[in-house]
Amino acid sequence: MNKLDLIKTKKLFSFLLTVLLLFSCADPCEGVSCLNGGLCIEGSCLCPDYYEGKNCELEEREKYFGTYNGTTTYSDTQGNTDTYADSKEVSSSNKGVAYIKFNGEVSAVLNHHAAGVFDIPSQSPLNPALADSYFSGSGNFSGNDLTYSIAVENNGEIVMISFTGTK
Repeated sequence: MNKLDLIKTKKLFSFLLTVLLLFSCADPCEGVSCLNGGLCIEGSCLCPDYYEGKNCELEEREKYFGTYNGTTTYSDTQGNTDTYADSKEVSSSNKGVAYIKFNGEVSAVLNHHAAGVFDIPSQSPLNPALADSYFSGSGNFSGNDLTYSIAVENNGEIVMISFTGTK
C-alpha cells in the first residue's frame, strides 16, 4: 500500500468513526414529551410533585377519587362512642393538584414525600350547622382503602372521628 492509499484509508476510517460516534450519541430525550413541568433525563420523565405517568400526564390525586364504603366511629371526651356504616366521596378541590375533598366539604392536602398520605389542615366546614367547628387530622390511601382520623373541636369540646373504607 502506498503512502497516498494509506492517507485515504486513514481519512475514510476517521470519517466512519465520526459518523458512528455521532449516531451512537443521539439524544435519548429526543421525541420524549414530559408534561406538567416534568424533566426528561436519559429518555425518561422525572415528574414534578403530584404528577405521575410515563409522560407526567396524570395527577396523582385522580387515582383516589371515588366513593369509599366503610365505617365511621365517633368518640367524645366523656367516653361515648358510636360506630355505623358510612360512605365518603373523595373528589378534586379547586385549590390545586395537591388537594382533595371529602364529601365536598373537608379539604385535605396530599403529602408529596409519601404517596397516599394526606393531612387535613385546621378548617371550618362549609355546612352552616358546623360553623363553630374546626376539623384537623390525617390519613392515607393504600390501594383501594382509605383511613383517616379527624379531631373536631367545637366550643372547647373535642370529638374524634375515624373512617375506614374501601372503594
